[in-house]
Amino acid sequence: MEKTELVILGFVLAMAAIVALIFFLLYRIKSLKNGAPPKEEVRTLTDGYSLQSKKPDGIVRRERILNDAPFEGDEYDDLISRLELLFESEKLYLQPEVRITTVADLLHSSKTNLSKAIKMKTGKNFCQLVHYYRVREAMRLYAANQKLSISQLYKAVGFNSKTTFNTAFGRNTGCTPAEWCKNYKKSSEISTSGNGRKKKAKE
Repeated sequence: MEKTELVILGFVLAMAAIVALIFFLLYRIKSLKNGAPPKEEVRTLTDGYSLQSKKPDGIVRRERILNDAPFEGDEYDDLISRLELLFESEKLYLQPEVRITTVADLLHSSKTNLSKAIKMKTGKNFCQLVHYYRVREAMRLYAANQKLSISQLYKAVGFNSKTTFNTAFGRNTGCTPAEWCKNYKKSSEISTSGNGRKKKAKE
């Protein structure tokens, strides 16, 4: 009796295996008829395909910025143009504690790329560039109001000390603030007196 049960059990298992095989073959045939390629073919078709190649340039550029990757070609020119526009419009250089990291964030760039762009395009580092803008602003302020003192000038343009102002002014103009102001005032007086004489001569 036990042998008979074993034979029946073996027969049932064999039939189950055959049925499973038949279903698998039918599924495979149906897949091929519907045009679905095997997994191996799908893997072959997708090999070498880069998702990044489908990303817009702006997204790819943004990813390079976030990864602190070096820029390419005219991206440095673009960054410097945006920096100049930001400095001219917002005058961030007038802030005594302005930092390159703050400016880089405003430009959606990294400290590394901004520093490299400044060096490549101006020959200066960030601090030197800020000093250049401050000195230029000090000259503009004095030209508009010659009653301003040196102390008033350096504080107005963001310097924390007169010594630093004098050093930066000398590097950018070749003379001290006092010398420049004196020469500017003298040239202004000469120009004014010359215009006065011309006006009298016409009368």
